[in-house]
Amino acid sequence: MTNQETVRTAMVSGQFYPKEPESLKKKVRKFLTTAGHVPDPDVRSLIVPHAGYDYSGQVAAEAYKFVEGRTFDSVVIIAFLHRVFLQGVLIDDVAAYETPLGRVSVDRELVREIQGFHPLFRNAMPDSLEEHSLEVQIPFLQETIPGLKIVPIYIGVQNITSSAILADALAKTLADRNILVVATTDLSHFHSYETAFAKDRSLIAMFEKGNAEAIYGAYVEGEAEACGMGPVLTSILLAKKMNWSGPRLIRYSNSGDVTRDRSSVVGYAAMAFRETVC
Repeated sequence: MTNQETVRTAMVSGQFYPKEPESLKKKVRKFLTTAGHVPDPDVRSLIVPHAGYDYSGQVAAEAYKFVEGRTFDSVVIIAFLHRVFLQGVLIDDVAAYETPLGRVSVDRELVREIQGFHPLFRNAMPDSLEEHSLEVQIPFLQETIPGLKIVPIYIGVQNITSSAILADALAKTLADRNILVVATTDLSHFHSYETAFAKDRSLIAMFEKGNAEAIYGAYVEGEAEACGMGPVLTSILLAKKMNWSGPRLIRYSNSGDVTRDRSSVVGYAAMAFRETVC
């Protein structure tokens, strides 16, 4: 079976989010209803977490609420690989992704355009990627974006060079399209509540300043923690090329806010970029 015929089935349903369609839909709708925002026509890109919905679902919903009901030509999702090591950037050319809420088509025309931009970009392998960071975004998108099509992107080695090449490719291929860009990351892992809060808020402040080189330097030196640093750097570099403002923080929390165990937590942030109005 070729990638053009492959459907990537859900790997973490029943673990990161409910397996039953009605339960999943109800959970996502509750998150969105609870979100304290309204749709914003100027939002063009989001940064969202990717933990289990019980931990980070409400934070993600605060971002997705900004795009609820809006239509886009496609949604580009920039994730990364936790378990599979690859040097390149994988622009996945399968036919569709499937969650308990149904199948979502991949925009293969746009995939091919991006793939042809640079040798760094490779087709994803046809077997399982063993990756949840992109998958957990899809049910939120299925509930918020009518007529959803996606471009799934996985960054292998996370460095500023790869992010800059990807940002350049996206800027050129998305210029004349109505596209939403979603980048996913969690923040610090397994510190005390107080330490995590301080580290995460410091990094969020760096994100808001938008200096990708400074952010990457802090990451390399171990001063900044974000498992999806590549997607975030790409979104920040892309925003500069597209003249979008941000990112600006929408909501921050960590797992301790849910579990009440403050001894070892994981941080989550929702952020948004807006189109600059002249």
